[in-house]
Amino acid sequence: MAWASIEQGVNLYYEDYGSGEPIVFIHGGGTSHEMWEQQVYALTDEFRTVVYDQRAHGQSDKPGHGYTFERLADDLEAVVQQCKISRFHLVCHGIGVYVGLTMALKHPDRVRGLVLAAGGARFLETSGERGGFSPEKWKAYAQGMARNKVEATAQLVNDGFFYRDPGAATRQAVIDTMLQWPIYAMKMLGQALQNTDLGSRVSGLRAPILILHGRHDKKQPFEDAQRLVERLPNSRLVAFEESAHNPQLEELEKFNQLVTDFVHETSD
Repeated sequence: MAWASIEQGVNLYYEDYGSGEPIVFIHGGGTSHEMWEQQVYALTDEFRTVVYDQRAHGQSDKPGHGYTFERLADDLEAVVQQCKISRFHLVCHGIGVYVGLTMALKHPDRVRGLVLAAGGARFLETSGERGGFSPEKWKAYAQGMARNKVEATAQLVNDGFFYRDPGAATRQAVIDTMLQWPIYAMKMLGQALQNTDLGSRVSGLRAPILILHGRHDKKQPFEDAQRLVERLPNSRLVAFEESAHNPQLEELEKFNQLVTDFVHETSD
């Protein structure tokens, strides 16, 4: 167990295993480093793997401030500095995609390559542009969380996380992890999400990028990944035909092999 000190009163939990080319994993909203357990198990024999809990998630501190993607990217920078890592690959999921893209924009010389799973350039749709949530769906989710956090979380997981039923144990474990996320922190991050649009900025990225997206993702529709690959000059998209929002869990072996191959291809 280890913690990186970010600022006074804010420490982030992380785990650092193995040696070799560093891969840093960024989890999605409401989850934690535990969502990457199978990747750490499979990849750490060959690579150095670092997983961490973003602020307000998992075992990290849960302050009442700092829920912008600029701040979250600075948190990530503090974690890699604590680990004494100068250059690395990022593997990002969901909301973590925005953090990873922001990190690559802020520190293009540090990020060797990006793997973006179940993400996009926008969070909410606008006229002519889809995002992960319609404004109506996001409003309904936020209102549901305000009324009954447990029921709203369970509904989100049941309706949008998996293409096929993962079984009661896996489904409950995901819900239990998400219930560690304070709803006020979710509200503050949601305010940042509603204004997030990296579409006009990401075209300047030159790092190689691999986009992995479930064909049946209802939370972040597959069309978002198609639009994202069009904006990124050095990217390619791989569809996961048997996955919804969590291809790293639903098609585990395929996901791990693609990440392994990508890191080999893009390492010096």
